[in-house]
Parts: sequence; structure tokens; C-alpha cells
Amino acid sequence: MKVVASLALVGLLALSGCSDWYQTVEVRITADAYQVNAVKSALATPAVDEAVRVNPKTVLLVVCLPVPAAKVMQFEKELRARHKAKLQITFTDQGCPS
Repeated sequence: MKVVASLALVGLLALSGCSDWYQTVEVRITADAYQVNAVKSALATPAVDEAVRVNPKTVLLVVCLPVPAAKVMQFEKELRARHKAKLQITFTDQGCPS
């Protein structure tokens, strides 16, 4: 009986750990902030911390058009140093500060 309970527990832990792996997390980058879920910061590091905590398979960078390339590269560099998620990028002017 202990073996069955142990196997069930291991199976549940494996499933719960794998469920986060298949997510896509969206990172919105504006001229003045990075936003991931409820975390919004002028610095890339807190946003990277949140993206790594979520442990996604894919990170979608939604970048407002007037954002300098250096700001996007800063986030990408920090994320790649800490996580091996696939990166996708899209540019938008919707929902961006004027």
C-alpha cells in the first residue's frame, strides 16, 4: 500500500511540475517599465525574476514601438543568463503610453 501511495504522490508532483513548463508568459516592455503578470518595474531584474519564477517554455516579448532596442536587449540578456525558454517578440502600439 505504501508503494502505491508513494507512486501516486510522485505522479502528482511530476504533473504539477510539468504543468508550468508548457506555459507562455507575456512580458510587456514600454519605454518606462517592464511588466510580467502583476510585477511592474523600471528595472529588468524584477521582471526577469517573475518570468523565471513562472518557469515558462516560451517568453513572448510585447514591445511598444518607441522602446529603445537597448531596453529589450537588457531583458533578453538577463533572461537568457537565467532561463532557457524560447523567446518570441512582437511589436505593438496598442496599450502603449503616448
